[in-house]
Amino acid sequence: MSDGYEMEDDTAVHGDVSSDSDPVDTTGVAADDKQSEADAKLIKRVLETIRRDKDHFKKAFKRMDRSAFIALHGRAPEWAETNYSANITGQHINMKTAALYAKNPRVVARRKESLDFVVWDETIESLQVAMQTVAAGGMAIEAANAANAATAQVAAQTQGVFASPMGHNGGPPMEPVQPALPPGYAEAVAVVEDFKQGMAIRAALKKFGRTLELVFADAMRQQTPLDFKSSMKRLARRALTMGVGYVEMTFQEEYGIPSSVTDSLADYRKRVAHLEYLLKEAAEGEIDEYSAEIAELQQMIAGLEAQPQVVMRRGLKFDFIQATRVIPDRMITALPGFMGGNHLTIEYVRPKCDIEETFKVDLGTNYTPYTIDGKRLYGESRGIDTGGDDTNSSEGVFGAQGKDSDLVCLYKHFDKRSGLVYYLVDGHSKHIRPPAPPEVTVPRFWSVYPLTFNDVESEKEVFPKSDVEKLENIQAELNRSRQGKREHRDAARPRWAYAKGSLDEEQDIPNLQKAKPFDVIGLTGLSQEQDVAKVLQPIPVPGVDPNLYDTNEVMQDAALSVGAQAAQLGGMTKSTATQAAIADGSNSSIDSSGTDDLDSFLTMMARDGGQILMEKLTKEDAIKIAGRGAVWVEDLGMTPEQIYDEVFLEVEAGSTGKPNQAAEIRNMKELGPLLLQVGSIPPTWLAREMVRRLDDRIDLTEAIAAGVPAIVAQNRNAQPAQGDPQKDPNQQGGEGGDKNQTPSGPSGSAAPMGNNQSPGV
Repeated sequence: MSDGYEMEDDTAVHGDVSSDSDPVDTTGVAADDKQSEADAKLIKRVLETIRRDKDHFKKAFKRMDRSAFIALHGRAPEWAETNYSANITGQHINMKTAALYAKNPRVVARRKESLDFVVWDETIESLQVAMQTVAAGGMAIEAANAANAATAQVAAQTQGVFASPMGHNGGPPMEPVQPALPPGYAEAVAVVEDFKQGMAIRAALKKFGRTLELVFADAMRQQTPLDFKSSMKRLARRALTMGVGYVEMTFQEEYGIPSSVTDSLADYRKRVAHLEYLLKEAAEGEIDEYSAEIAELQQMIAGLEAQPQVVMRRGLKFDFIQATRVIPDRMITALPGFMGGNHLTIEYVRPKCDIEETFKVDLGTNYTPYTIDGKRLYGESRGIDTGGDDTNSSEGVFGAQGKDSDLVCLYKHFDKRSGLVYYLVDGHSKHIRPPAPPEVTVPRFWSVYPLTFNDVESEKEVFPKSDVEKLENIQAELNRSRQGKREHRDAARPRWAYAKGSLDEEQDIPNLQKAKPFDVIGLTGLSQEQDVAKVLQPIPVPGVDPNLYDTNEVMQDAALSVGAQAAQLGGMTKSTATQAAIADGSNSSIDSSGTDDLDSFLTMMARDGGQILMEKLTKEDAIKIAGRGAVWVEDLGMTPEQIYDEVFLEVEAGSTGKPNQAAEIRNMKELGPLLLQVGSIPPTWLAREMVRRLDDRIDLTEAIAAGVPAIVAQNRNAQPAQGDPQKDPNQQGGEGGDKNQTPSGPSGSAAPMGNNQSPGV
């Protein structure tokens, strides 16, 4: 990370440099002690706040863990693993995830609607009148200038170059010809100039918006280690499974050296860390040997790091956080936007050595160990003096047993009131990094965005129920029904009884039990006169009634709860085609609502991400990503705040999924011919809307060339062969030509036509 992080005890590294003869400044030491004591109290207060928030939402986090288990296994934890389970919950989650997030969103730049014109009233009629007036005035000015020039030329030829033009027969000098400007010419010029200025501003903002679109799209493409689409599908699946999913958006700068030495650099660091650990365990006589090898490796590392470094990547980074790792303020009233909250905490459980290497600190043994699932290994200890018995503190329990492989809990705590972000380790009494403002500036202070699909209004619960919680009873009922049918079938298997002593129990009974089809069995306890059917009597068993284990009602409840249809989950129902169509329409409405929620969530991220990009990226970065024609902040002569008020990013509605694509295509096919009759609708808009509904990735900007007429118009304007009725449509009677009635002139005759069948003048 950044430099400047010191070890806990400077004297352990540098030694005591003071001497008896040197005066010791105790003022600074006392001040440092007071500051350390104040920091320890602040850290204790923050950790206590985090603990209270976590305890407040403990039940909600347990529900999330339970829902994740049910979605994975198709059963509740208390349902025996050997019992029957059909995982319809996981199937529903996967199908709904595919419906909600089918593809990456289309991010578009929107210009805020504003009154950009002062003089022009923004009507086409007034602009046309103004342009005609300006054109007429221009012609009048040109005519007057030409007349004055001609008069001056004649005067120069007859009376000398410096003589004034004289009137007829030597009369008084002639006055210059004044142009006959049309009425309202000055007002028309003001309208046209105002129109040009406003359109120039709009054009610049439009090109800047296009640049912003390309830069944000590049940030989504550069997402690692998983691409943005895979990560977002996991986020949607997490929100459906656990009720909420989170994304943290930050800005990163990756500095790197050539890839040929990056791997070796990592290997050297691992080797040094291993040798330093061996030093602590090595005997006294082996230290010199290990120290020499460590010094050699450190020199190699210094040589590699001294090579020129360049910025490998600068841009947005999306961190998809686990649902139970985000701890909101217990005072929030709504999860979206964390309304009513003053702080927010993100929890990370990482190996101790990773924290020390990343933040350049030495935790020593002053930390609380954690398990891999985020639980304290030794109860509620936090490693800070509580003023009482410290037998449960991390120092008392751990002592010198701390190892680099131990897990610790790192908290990233956003405090909105102070405007600072704290990095703390549970059980550690010092800051891991000095408190500082957030890495990025967004309107809501914290750049953590929650995604929910089942929001309801509740004054006691802020975490909504997930689809898994809604399906839990249905999943359990289905499992019980199938398990009961399995047990009933086992109970209904045929079995027989015999009279005690009628058969040899040591030979006959085992032979009958092990008999295979078509085996011939000799029974020693059965005489030749005895009938086997009378010796072995079938035991009556209850038959299996399928009505007792019918699951149609259960699947109907699933459709009412979460919109999951039996046919979609692989089951068969007895519903009619009309009922199935109604159910499918209802399911499509549910998917559309979820897609709208997802689009709103992505729009909020896109708007804040656009603001971050305006603040962090330079013109060179924008050109590198979007091309040499990119327009960036400095090109507009406006501050980022002003630009953010004018241009913002948002996700185009419905661009992430296709909840009812067939219906949209059918509607477009019916509406398209009617829209073609409206002359003011551009064909490119119709083409774009049709391509979007067909879910195709055609780039219309590459296919459309300005000024090229449509293919139908080109065919109509083509010159037909003269004199050949088979090739000349105009000589083919009523079936030739464009089959349109030719407009008539005033006398009823055909109006004269110009070249290429265009209207004559």
